[in-house]
Parts: sequence; structure tokens; C-alpha cells
Amino acid sequence: MEVSALTSHQEHIIQVLIRKNPSLDETLLRKAVLFIADAHQGQFRKSGMPYTEHPLEVAKILADLQLNTATVLAGLLHDVVEDTPHTLTELADMFGEETAFMVDAVTKISAVQKQKNKDAEKAETYRKLVNAMAKDPRVLLIKIADRLHNMRTMRYMKPEKRQSIAQETLDIYVPLTHRFGLYKFKSELEDLSFKYVNPVEYQKIVDALIEKKAIREAYVKSVIGPLQFKLALEELDCTIQGRTKNIYSIYSKMQRRNCSFEDIFDIFAVRIIVNTLPECYLALGYVHNLWAPLQSRFKDYIATPKPNLYQSIHTTVIGPENKMVEVQIRTHDMDMTAEKGFAAHWAYKMETGRGGEELGWLEQMAKLQAEIPDSMDFLNFLKADLKTKGMPVFTPKGDSVELPPGATVLDFAFAVHTELGLHCIGAKINNKVYNIDALVPNGATIQILKSPSQEPGPEWLEIVKTAKAKQELRRWMKTSFAQQAENLGKEIWERELRRFRIEKEKYPKDEELCSYFGIKTVNKFFEKLGQGDMSLSQLHSFLQKYSDIPVSENYEPSVLLYSKEHGMADPNPLTISQTSSLLIHFAKCCSPIPGEEILGVLMPHQGIEVHNTSCSKLKEMPKERCIAVTWDGDSSRSFDTHLSIDTDNRKGITIDILNELSKANVFLVRMSVASVKYSGRIRLTFKAFRKTQVEKILMNIKQIDGVREVRKQ
Repeated sequence: MEVSALTSHQEHIIQVLIRKNPSLDETLLRKAVLFIADAHQGQFRKSGMPYTEHPLEVAKILADLQLNTATVLAGLLHDVVEDTPHTLTELADMFGEETAFMVDAVTKISAVQKQKNKDAEKAETYRKLVNAMAKDPRVLLIKIADRLHNMRTMRYMKPEKRQSIAQETLDIYVPLTHRFGLYKFKSELEDLSFKYVNPVEYQKIVDALIEKKAIREAYVKSVIGPLQFKLALEELDCTIQGRTKNIYSIYSKMQRRNCSFEDIFDIFAVRIIVNTLPECYLALGYVHNLWAPLQSRFKDYIATPKPNLYQSIHTTVIGPENKMVEVQIRTHDMDMTAEKGFAAHWAYKMETGRGGEELGWLEQMAKLQAEIPDSMDFLNFLKADLKTKGMPVFTPKGDSVELPPGATVLDFAFAVHTELGLHCIGAKINNKVYNIDALVPNGATIQILKSPSQEPGPEWLEIVKTAKAKQELRRWMKTSFAQQAENLGKEIWERELRRFRIEKEKYPKDEELCSYFGIKTVNKFFEKLGQGDMSLSQLHSFLQKYSDIPVSENYEPSVLLYSKEHGMADPNPLTISQTSSLLIHFAKCCSPIPGEEILGVLMPHQGIEVHNTSCSKLKEMPKERCIAVTWDGDSSRSFDTHLSIDTDNRKGITIDILNELSKANVFLVRMSVASVKYSGRIRLTFKAFRKTQVEKILMNIKQIDGVREVRKQ
């Protein structure tokens, strides 16, 4: 195609792109602009404008981010394969494999339009988006640019469609821009989305901002004026800006603080941009010389950058008229990173891998989407993970790790290293030792404690909050479950052989075993037995022909599963550790504790569920699935014990009960109290180690004046 074929408008577009990023290949840009004009000929947007307006605007956004030629070309061509007859092979031949790859990634994300279920379609789209971003993060930047221009022109769409897209933008795209430090886009996407999601509140804030504009501008001048004079006097070369915070940010503050627009003091911020890092701290000193700082609102993101590499000093001071003013101080390079985030240095990050947490997060989410087969489940998990705002915590070496509020010691261990997480037994924080489920304090330095013998339990999935921890635990459990089931199955099999007094030379052959149960290998047989997929009655029917001992037809839900006259009482039950595992679970209905007689129940796909023998739920269990078990006497793990206490409505009775727990040196987990005119009921949960300990506590509580009845639940 000849350059002369360009129209004046197209020529103008080329010049705009080059002006935004002079390093772009002008020849390839001209070729691409002509190509999309021909490819999209006759196609129009809902605004009535030629369709090419959209890819041209997307390319401008990408060029403004200083992205390379291949990425800008992908922005120009991103809808060609999806909306026209042209193929990826053509694009690769004309514009190179790199550009074709990015167009292919975006096309795969978008071209899921034939499914009937729109929710499933959207969920599958995001699965593909995450996978594509992990391969090349520039795909994300193309999608953000695409969404940004669509949001800018959404007024031409139907109201219900506008609201749906705006909500999706708030749920997915805004958190993505935050995670990748694209704050300039984040603010615009927030305001554009808010405008359609909640137009009434949006307009109220806009009107208030317009009404107070003159007053606000006058106040900003009263702050910037003295600041400029002070910094000029100190001969500090800098730029000072005053900006109003975006509309959605103001609305969010109003919601968090439950107040009106008039009560928001920090609707604007002053920004000081200097040339060097030392000048940031000089400027900070000059600001604090002018106005008194609020120590509780001081944050040094230069000394401890955010994981997305954001750096700046934030300080809030008592400015003119005794009003609080937020001041941000950064260098020009920091300012560029703050505005453009990951895109500001994407090439450097891709080459060195020093992309903060964002590249690692992409890899984790890509692995996770491969492990969560249901697309809707994955989308819900993605939304939840994106909503959490991070807090910095540190390793003993000073490395920063960002975790969501509510994250635990176990989350931190997995964030540092998978093996550290798998063998974590606790942590040391400020010279105190904490359990794996302890919440991580903001800004703390944490030393993880580990043991080679420690292994994850199923309850760990309830403890962790982060995507990486859940992903690594699921991976470990997936590979470990089969092996543990096989080992448990072998143990059950060998004990049943002993119970039936079958000598080794008379053991059933592997092929006989597999043929009878319809299983290909003996290891698969053990695995199915261990994970509870077989009842003991099935096993006994098979073993009967190898033994001279008859099986009683009457099963009883007790430790002695067979009648004593036949000599079938189990002299050697399975030993159960006090620690739950992937295949050993303690029933919540009776919460068995060491010292109590217990019975196991083979539960399909789960392994063995342990009950105490007095549990009423055992009556509902198939008797042929019961298996004799006993405690491992060497374990020292504590168990949750639940009590329900009926009392008189006597003042001080709750304190008396708590005193008994304190004397017994047990840890109170939770407690609830309900009372009416003459009576009350107290429910409490505490950690106990053995049956005798619980019995003593029960006896002491029963003797308290006003206690009517105590029941262990």
C-alpha cells in the first residue's frame, strides 16, 4: 500500500501516534491504518461513526503509554480477526508474529459469543484473559485501552447495557488497573462506571464540586502559594500541583465514613514533583516546617514501595484555616510510574522479571484457572481476589510482601515460598510465637517457623485467604490424596486379612482381587478402599471364601463389629492420630476428644470420619461402613470442645464459669450468652487435650451456684 493512499484524517492519526511515541515504526503504522480502513469498511459504531474510530483511539492510548510498535499495531488490529474475514496468518505475514500473537490472544478472549448462557460466556472470557495476560502482560494493557475507549463512548448504548458494562468495569477492570499501578486509568474508569451505575449520587457530587469550585480553588492557592515561596527560598527546583480527587473516590470516602460531602476534608491533594530522591525528603522537611503533620497519616512508599512499584511520600498536615491537606512528594520518574504503572517500565520488567507482585500474581491466577474447572467458580474467585487491597509485611531480610487484610501467618508463608507454607507450624512476630491461623499485622516483620514433619490438613483451606496459598494447597492435596488413600487402603486391607485369620500363603492373588471388584490395578483397589468408596461388607464378602471364620449377619455400631462367639472382635483397630488429615476427619456433631471411645465411618470420597461411640448420628450411618479405630496415645493436639450450660439468671455467673476455665488452663475460643427473666443459656467452645480434662471442667461448672445443667455437644 502506498503512503499517498492515506486520507488527511489518517495522516493526522499517524502524526498523533508518532508524537506520542517517536520510537514507533511509521511505515508499519501507515500500513496498519490503511489495512483496518479497508477491513472495517462499511462497519459503524452505535454513535454512527466509522468503526475504525475505536481501534484508532485504542492505539492512541497505547502509544501514550510509550508501548512498542508491536503493541500499538495490536491495538489497531485487535478487532480484525473477530469482526472481519481476515485471518491471523495474514496479520503475521504483514505485521509480524509478535503482533499476531497479541491479536490472537484478544480475539480468543472476545470470540466466545455463540454460547447461550451469557454468564458462562463472560466467565470463560475471563479465564482466557487471565491465561493470555500471564503469557504476555501487554494483552492486559490492550484490554484496558479497549475498555477505556468503550466507556468513554458508552452514552450511545441502551441504559441497561450501560449499567451492566459499568458494573463489570468496577468489578474487574478497575481492580486490575489498581493492581498494576495504572492509577490514571483507574480514576477515569471509576468515574465513568459510577456515572452509569449510580447516576443520582454521581450527579450530586458533580454539582457539589461545581458549587464549591471557586472556594476550593482559592483554598488550593492558599496552600500552594506559601509552599512555592518556601521551596523557592530554599532553592529547591520542583513542580507543585493541586488536584481534586476523582468523583468515585470521594463517594467511597463518604460511604466508608458514613458522612456527607461537606464532611469530607480531603477531597484534594497537593503534589510536589522534584528531580532526585534526596530532594523528596528535603521537600518533606520544608512542608513540615510550614505546617504541623499528622503522624498517623504519614506513609513513606519510597522506603517501602508498593508491590506494583508505586513510590511516593504521603503526608497530611494541618494547613491554612486549620484544615487537613494531603501532600504527595515524588520524583519525575516516580510520577511517571504512578501514572502509568506497569506500563511505564514494562520492557525492563519483562526482561528482568522485576515486576513487583503483578507478574507473580498473573502466573498464580493462570495456574489457578487451570485447577478450577468451573468457569463461574473461577470468575467469583477472581472478583474476590481483586477486591482485596493489600497491606505490606516484611521478611526478616526486609523484603516486602503484600497481603490482603485478614491474611494469616500461613498466607505469608506461602507468599514467601511454597515449601515454607507446606511445612509451616507458626511464626515469630515481635519476639512472640503465633499459630498458623494468626492474623498478620500490617507492616510487621515475620519469621516463619517450620518442621519437616508438618503436612497440610484440609482445615488449612479455611485458614488461608490468598490465591497462591489456596492454589498450592489444592495442588498438594490433589497429588497427596491418592497416595494417602492408597496407604490407608493397604492398612485396612492388611487388618481385615488378620481379622479373618488368612495366612500369607493363602492371600488372594492381585488378579483375583481386581477381577472381583472390577478394578484395573491393585493400587487402585487400595486407593478406592482408603478413600471410603467401598464398604466393609463388600470386602468381607470377598474374603469369606479365603477364611474358615464365618461373618455375623448382625453389625452393631460399636467398637466390636463382630460377635465375640465367632472370635471376630477386632483386637487391633486402626490407630487414629489426634491431627486431622486428608482422609481422617473428626465429626463436628460430637467433636471426639482423646480418652473417649471412638468409631470410624468410611465416607465415600472422604476417607474415615471419626465419632465418639455415644454420638446419636451413628444410628444413621450404614453399619457395614463402620470400622474400629482407637487413639494414638502419643499425640498432644488440642481439640475444640463445645458446652451448652443452662443457668439461673444470676449476676456474676458468667464470670464464675470463666474462672473455672481459667483454673483449668484451657483456651477459650468463643462464647455466647442469652438470658430471659429467670434463666439463661451459655454456649462456649474451648480447647481441650483429653477426656479427663473435660470431665473435670464439667464437674466443676456443675457445682457453681445457679448452674442447672451442663451438656457437651
